Amino acid sequence: MVFAEQPSAALQEALQLLAEGRAEEAETVVKRAAKVAKGKHGSGSHPLAMAYADMARLHLRMGKFQKAVAEFQHASKDAMPPDTPSRRDRLSFLYGLAEAFAGLRNYDEAQMVLRQCVMFAKRMYGSSSGLAAVATVPLADAVLRANKPLESLRIAQEAYDTLWRLGDVLIAKVAPVRAEAWKAVGKADSPFADFVGLPDDLVNRTVAEIIEHVPNGNPVHIRAVLADLLAFVDKRYGDGHPVTCDVLAAVAHHEAGLGAGADASARDAAVRRSVWSYTVRRLTGGLLANLEVEFEQDGTLHLVPHLAREPEGDEAAQLEGVLTQAVDDLYARPAAKP
Repeated sequence: MVFAEQPSAALQEALQLLAEGRAEEAETVVKRAAKVAKGKHGSGSHPLAMAYADMARLHLRMGKFQKAVAEFQHASKDAMPPDTPSRRDRLSFLYGLAEAFAGLRNYDEAQMVLRQCVMFAKRMYGSSSGLAAVATVPLADAVLRANKPLESLRIAQEAYDTLWRLGDVLIAKVAPVRAEAWKAVGKADSPFADFVGLPDDLVNRTVAEIIEHVPNGNPVHIRAVLADLLAFVDKRYGDGHPVTCDVLAAVAHHEAGLGAGADASARDAAVRRSVWSYTVRRLTGGLLANLEVEFEQDGTLHLVPHLAREPEGDEAAQLEGVLTQAVDDLYARPAAKP
């Protein structure tokens, strides 16, 4: 909710420069755009506020949270604009301000701003609308980061129930924080039981949202969420389905990123199943009998195939090629992005 529907040309250019490691040039781009906006539209104008918000969004991406706080505050300080699109922009500035406070681990300020956002969204969209419901998701997440899982689950569940009643696809946006809060309060059952009857496109969207949420969550709770998610998609789609493969990859990526805190057995099982499933579907002739996976301390992966018989002709080379493709496929699947 921090970014507008379409980032400005200046922000897109700045983010590209940042991705290329050219941080100073990226800052120059958004600062120059702010000067142009001020010269053309004047102080207190909405275009200048948008330019300040772009600087703040860049600094959020750079981890310069204090700068982002100041810039989002500057973008939000003037009188409320009268038109709906500009008001929607103002709401996005406030969400950005809350994210910047959260980046500073100032969760009290973040929650205060997010509660303002919820009231703002209710006034703008209607208190019983889907957009008003989904506006509470960042608040539920911030409350969870502040170690208040019961309150977080209450907020997320209210949004979930509203969106379920409305039949709104935005329910996919609520599912990740609801699932994490579900596990944080110690619930042993799956948070995905309701999704059995939902259409595939909504299930797939929800899975993608959960995978994207993974790096933001508590590692232990996320592990439990992913275990339940894998059980759900495995039952729904079965082995070898792209969504099942994505969740297996998410488990592997999650555990690989935890270092000494990783569950090695969960990582190994996810990698082994992913590689095995890919390979046996592409290798004919019953050559492969079993597969072991081994990891060195630095994360280097070794595959140990066990053969059912002696390979014939170029079967050994084919096996090696398919195993390589299987590993490439695993690591190309959507890893949660920091």
